[in-house]
Amino acid sequence: MAGSFGQLFLRNWPIKLAALFFAVMLYVAVAAQQPVTQTLMLRLEVLGPPGRPIKQQPGAVAVLISGKGGELLKLRSLPRVITKVLPDTFSGSVWHWRVQPSDVPIPKGVDVLVADITPRDIEVTLDSAAHKDVRVVSRVTVQADSGFLIQGLAVLPSTAQLLGPAKSVAAIDSVVTVVATIASVSGPFFHTVPIDTGLLGPVRVLPREVRVSGEVTPLLQRSFTGVVVTTAASGFTGFSLATERVVVEVSGPEKRVQALTRDSLRVVAHVVGRGSPAPYARLTVATPAGITARAVPDSVALKPAPPKPAPPKRKPGRG
Repeated sequence: MAGSFGQLFLRNWPIKLAALFFAVMLYVAVAAQQPVTQTLMLRLEVLGPPGRPIKQQPGAVAVLISGKGGELLKLRSLPRVITKVLPDTFSGSVWHWRVQPSDVPIPKGVDVLVADITPRDIEVTLDSAAHKDVRVVSRVTVQADSGFLIQGLAVLPSTAQLLGPAKSVAAIDSVVTVVATIASVSGPFFHTVPIDTGLLGPVRVLPREVRVSGEVTPLLQRSFTGVVVTTAASGFTGFSLATERVVVEVSGPEKRVQALTRDSLRVVAHVVGRGSPAPYARLTVATPAGITARAVPDSVALKPAPPKPAPPKRKPGRG
């Protein structure tokens, strides 16, 4: 009887073993398609702005994930950390974070659903930041086209806000733009230029770029002949000018140069080399602001001053 049972069991055993294998595979395949849930513990990592470390990381959260069994098996490559980078513009000392399902780094191509996150509301404390407004110094060179003159050059905004560790912020008095050149300008212009942050270290600056703008005006050059040379208040004792009138060449904005007259120009002589064998006078021209001028020639020789005439002799009075 026992032998008959054993023979019955072993009869066609390859076929029976194959049937058992396919039955197990069918069970696994069906189970893989059934919806299941799984809880994963993921660590939270918060990265503060440059120079502002997090005092204490928030720890871990429990993430409940639902999906088909086969999809959950693909989560073996899921990073066990959720990273959040705080924006550079954040200046507070406490940051509140509500963890969203989109924050969980589910690998691409995995069809699962983040059903719940516990705890979801996170509070992070940072080192306090200092604020400071400093001026912006432009390192932009503007080159006007031939026949034009740059006017009204402006940098907007003219100040920038620093944000960072108090000691680092206190050591900075101004920020500069990157070096740039605007060439062949023949009309109103504006140019956006980044602020140079290379030397700021952990300090952040807002805004990150400024606008350099300005206008041009036609350049006019004129010459005025016969302009009288005046002498400085001191240094001319015993000397007089060999040339008392010179030519003055003027350049500047067209309208302002057109309005100039000979009387609006003042040429002043200053003694150079007094006591030397050949002293001379250097000439400078005083002009309204925004106008450049030079005397031609720019220096004149000195000659001995003529002696003053002797006072007339008084006739003896009658006594």
